[in-house]
Amino acid sequence: MMGHQEQLPQILVLGPPSVFKPYEHQFTKKFQILKPWESSLPTHLFLSTHGGSVEAVLTSGIFPVTANGVLNHLPALRLIVTTSAGLNHIDLPECRRRGISVANAAEIFSEDVADLGVGLLTDVMRRVSAGDGSNLKIDGSIPPKSSTPSKSSTKMDREKLSSPPQVLMLRPPPVFLRFQPQFSEKFQFLRAWESDLPLDAFLSNHAQHVQAMLTHGGGLPITADQVLRHLPSLRLIVTTSAGFNHIDLLECRRRGISVANAGTIFSEDAADMAVALFIDVHRRLSAADRCVRGANWPITRYYPLGSKVSGKRIGIVGLGSIGYEVAKRLDAFGCRISYNSRQEKPSVPYQFYSNVCELAANSDALIICCALTDETRHMINRKVMLALGKDGVIVNIARGALIDEKEMIKCLMNGEIAGAGLDVFEYEPNVPKELREMDNVVLTPHVAVFTDESFWDLFQLMVGNLEAFFSKKPLLTPVLDD
Repeated sequence: MMGHQEQLPQILVLGPPSVFKPYEHQFTKKFQILKPWESSLPTHLFLSTHGGSVEAVLTSGIFPVTANGVLNHLPALRLIVTTSAGLNHIDLPECRRRGISVANAAEIFSEDVADLGVGLLTDVMRRVSAGDGSNLKIDGSIPPKSSTPSKSSTKMDREKLSSPPQVLMLRPPPVFLRFQPQFSEKFQFLRAWESDLPLDAFLSNHAQHVQAMLTHGGGLPITADQVLRHLPSLRLIVTTSAGFNHIDLLECRRRGISVANAGTIFSEDAADMAVALFIDVHRRLSAADRCVRGANWPITRYYPLGSKVSGKRIGIVGLGSIGYEVAKRLDAFGCRISYNSRQEKPSVPYQFYSNVCELAANSDALIICCALTDETRHMINRKVMLALGKDGVIVNIARGALIDEKEMIKCLMNGEIAGAGLDVFEYEPNVPKELREMDNVVLTPHVAVFTDESFWDLFQLMVGNLEAFFSKKPLLTPVLDD
């Protein structure tokens, strides 16, 4: 064995580069490695001791290779290989003068660096790491950055009403808190949460004149027993969410109550967040952020590597407006897209799977974008997760109950799936302790659709739907329209 080692080419490793430690065994099969950091000698003495025999050096971007620091001690040196793309740590003019060749990593990092750049951009813009640290707070007092209506928003009726129409709210949607003065210029709001009366008594007191209600996905469920039976005059429910699983649509249809939602107003923002979570989990952005903030970088030096984003097989569950926006974004990353939906969409170029389990088996990551219904509840179950496999990742920006949360935790803890990026949870705002303690899980507090711009557009849309109803005009984003 010793004779074999002596026959191997000798290289001096400086640093060492981060690529050296995880692949040291493979390096030692091909080269005899000189490791100054393991020697009791000062570096300059170690270099001088081996200076006559060292022809090649492997280094990294953090170790300066200068005449005084390194080159003067290595007269036989003919090659420097750096694991970085950059060369600013190497004295190139001096190498040229001495006839020393230099090789770098060239373009090998281009895709990964681009992925991380996009990941950091979306992380900063959407505050993903901040949300993962539970520091994110939706503050209704912050004014929107945009004060210009979007192209999709409707023009408000300019006509001043002597008595503003009444609108019931059981709990205030975040958009209401943010634009409360503007909403109050248009409508008179009945605020159930501010009343000392029990909810059923409050509703009964206003039963005869409440025709419209403003609600949201995180509010009280709008069911016959809790709400609808107390409001015989109700004719419109406007929800600030795209989803409407919190509203009993069958009962609304039976009672002749129209329902309007946020339509596709959130699609781009939700897709951005899905991609941000996907990149964060794979490239470990939030984990790296914690490492740096905790002053662990100088101590550990070798932080566990993430995995490549480009080329991943992405399975999108629900190719509606949000799912399609996710597909467009990840298509640009060079990912291979496939999907599951209620029916195949001939107009899209992506592979269709009618079975979610089959989709998972052919994917590296599942991104959940579908609506929550009785049929889709817990559709991402243990069988699907096992089909996804130990290297698979789950991203959910839709509804928490689409995933069997207990089974997901077991799969994560047992290494049966690799990680998860979650903006929604089965029993939110309660997030299981196990998820909060996992370093391979990124958590955000149901904020995928919340941006300054989306709040402004949502305000315009909600007002537009309410004004359309009171003006006896068609709703802008009807789910049910009598």
